[in-house]
Amino acid sequence: MGKIFGNRVLGILFVALLLLGVWVVNAVFSQKFLSFDKVKLNTDTIGLQLPARADVKVRGVIVGQVLEAESGADGAVLTLGIKPDKIGQIPNNVTASILPKTLFGEKYVELVIPSGTAPGAPKLKQGNTITQTALPIEVERVLNDLYPLLRAVQPAELNYTLNAISSALEGRGEAIGQNIETLDSYLKRINPQVPELVNDLRLLAKVSGTYADVAPQIAATLRNTVKTGNTLVSRQAKLNAFFKDTSAFSDTAKTFLDNNGENIVRLGQISQPQLKLLNRYSPEFPCLLEGLVEQAPLLASTFRGFVFHIDLVTLPRQPRGYTPKDTQVYGADNGPACLGLPHPKVPFTGIPNFNDGVDNLGRGDAQRVAPNLDEANLNVLLYGGMGAGVTN
Repeated sequence: MGKIFGNRVLGILFVALLLLGVWVVNAVFSQKFLSFDKVKLNTDTIGLQLPARADVKVRGVIVGQVLEAESGADGAVLTLGIKPDKIGQIPNNVTASILPKTLFGEKYVELVIPSGTAPGAPKLKQGNTITQTALPIEVERVLNDLYPLLRAVQPAELNYTLNAISSALEGRGEAIGQNIETLDSYLKRINPQVPELVNDLRLLAKVSGTYADVAPQIAATLRNTVKTGNTLVSRQAKLNAFFKDTSAFSDTAKTFLDNNGENIVRLGQISQPQLKLLNRYSPEFPCLLEGLVEQAPLLASTFRGFVFHIDLVTLPRQPRGYTPKDTQVYGADNGPACLGLPHPKVPFTGIPNFNDGVDNLGRGDAQRVAPNLDEANLNVLLYGGMGAGVTN
């Protein structure tokens, strides 16, 4: 009985020692017995394939490992463990890059010492914060974006595509080279014009803005044009008739002008004196026309009741009549005068004195101003003893 118990104890001790050995091996492998000085690394993203306990290197030498990764306000925050005997050799102005060991392998953290850093520069200490460099971030993003694409590409299809490209390019190297040289010559001639092209594009932007501002007006104009076109289409028959009548009128006018062209020219020539006279007296036309308008009610009153109503005044000394010795002339040369129009004095007593060719001196000697006669003297003068009178 005691022997069996002893064997069991030995078995339990063996299993315990075996488990302890496995744990020790794992602890040694994972460097759990090592102490690290912790520093922080701020990065936008840690990307793919960054495992726990990833290496931290400086110029290819492992100086620590990634202890922890957590999310921060502006990205990710990594806790780096740096070996105590190495942290004093790293300047505090280092930056970090997260790079893959291979194209699709796991990643590690590379601490980059800026060029020109003096050997006596301040060293990195526990609790410091490191920032990530910009260029590796961009490379990392490119690789992260490229990784899903490469996984999606099927090798057979990629091989088929590459073979097709190879077959298409085979034997055409000289032609392709010539085309590249031609393209290079074009680019050399185009490059000096690039500033002008850029300026033209800026001007194009301004013009486009102007057209954008007037686009509503242009659209309204086009809509109105469509309406006008529809109106013309609906009135097509009338327009055809109008054009036909216009053509007939043109033919008639042409015939008329062909037959009377010389007469029209002659009419223009002989009309020159009359036109000159009308031009001279043109200032009278407004007052003359206004006077005619003002006289229209008086004329209507003169013929009221189909009876002619006038006030007749005669002159006691009338100019004598024309004789064979007289040469009748129109001697009015006093120029334009309205003589009271459009509101003339009634009765009008001023008689213009001008050459009428009546007497020897060529000017009438008769009285040119009507006398102030009362109604009785006027009746005697006109009718004498005939008993006639004048009615209003």
